[in-house]
Amino acid sequence: MIRLIVGLGNPGIRFANTRHNAGFMFVDSAVSRWGEWIEETGKSILGKISVDNNEVLILKPFTYMNRSGEAIPPIVKRFSISPGEILVVYDDLWIPLGSVRIRIKGSSGGHNGMQSIIDALGTEDIPRLRIGIGPLPDGASSVDFVLSEFSEEEREVLEKTIESTLEGLPLIVLDIEKAMSRYNKRIKE
Repeated sequence: MIRLIVGLGNPGIRFANTRHNAGFMFVDSAVSRWGEWIEETGKSILGKISVDNNEVLILKPFTYMNRSGEAIPPIVKRFSISPGEILVVYDDLWIPLGSVRIRIKGSSGGHNGMQSIIDALGTEDIPRLRIGIGPLPDGASSVDFVLSEFSEEEREVLEKTIESTLEGLPLIVLDIEKAMSRYNKRIKE
């Protein structure tokens, strides 16, 4: 069972609506819907939600994307959470906007925030939910693209994707393998 959901992004108004903050947007929506933010921990803000009568912690690292892993060890130690009980939620420019992918483990796929978490926890056996923000436009810099804001149309697709995925959060939390077969496909418009 998932006991901690970590949403990745960059702190501050400057980055609030950028593609790289899809993970923050997801956990903000989850907390708005089912819970509350309960404390700032210095390197992050900690919240909790109730999913089918199960308390799930929510974490937003304030360490910036590439150092996301710094915020996690103190929380997993404090609450005795194993890497397999964590769901990391982040953007993926190789997945089309409107789609999500769930994996139980694996490499970072070049995502620096996920790599920071793998390094901090010493394992790739960490479940993750990747939110599609792609495709990367021809000739575009990946750094510039992920730090750019969504258009109004794109933001609507993202919000629909997040809402649809939140509907399935109980399944993701309780049976991630079953959730993989349901969500590893394009969300229909």
